[in-house]
Amino acid sequence: MDRNKTNISATISGSFNKYFGQIKQKVLEFEQQGISVLSPKPSEPVLRKGSFVILESDKGTPREIELTHLKAISQSDFLYIVNPRGYIGKSVAFEIGYAFSRNIPVYSLERPKDPVFCFLIKPEKSIQAIKEALRTREGERAENLLSKRELTLNQLQDFVQSMIRKRGFEKETMHDVLLLLIEEMGELARAVRGFTGLKISRRQLEKCENLGEELADCLIYLVDLANLADIRLEDAFREKEATNSKRRWLSRKVKDSVA
Repeated sequence: MDRNKTNISATISGSFNKYFGQIKQKVLEFEQQGISVLSPKPSEPVLRKGSFVILESDKGTPREIELTHLKAISQSDFLYIVNPRGYIGKSVAFEIGYAFSRNIPVYSLERPKDPVFCFLIKPEKSIQAIKEALRTREGERAENLLSKRELTLNQLQDFVQSMIRKRGFEKETMHDVLLLLIEEMGELARAVRGFTGLKISRRQLEKCENLGEELADCLIYLVDLANLADIRLEDAFREKEATNSKRRWLSRKVKDSVA
């Protein structure tokens, strides 16, 4: 799997009833500049229910379509509002609030008419300026995460993803990272030998004194693999432990002592 999926992604909101042509054009502009638009997908209107516009690519009821759009916002690096003359309707206002609840930055085509939104949204027509702002924000976020005394697994995954991009390793594939992890496991094995004093030369011992560093290297590559596979380790751990808790376990050492 390639890391292209980790490129910048966006969701575009606006009044489909009033400005669908401008929204469609903005989708094309973003895609041409290497920004993946998660919603809406390139499509044409097929039905209107009141002021709600349904596209060819939409599936389900209006409620389900809106929930799909909100999910896209939660998975995006930013939300972009197409608002000619500063107009922001009720549904778009709701989507802006949802983006802020998820700590997702919001940009707009024009300065909003509503003064409250002026404090929350940055008008920006330059796609390059948005990219630069996101890179800066990502770097600051990564530094803030690392300064915390404790990190959750999700925060650790976010930090590793930012670090990978910052250091220019985004071209590495799952196959590449797996090989690197296997190599680090070998380093960890040697470090454990040195830590336990198991049959190791003085030269090897000097190289393997820091067991913590080797464990950290393995953790970084393991987290990197999870990111490449779009797996949240915390969720995977909870699901696996729920399965494990229903099994009966017997230590091999206990079994041998009983025999």
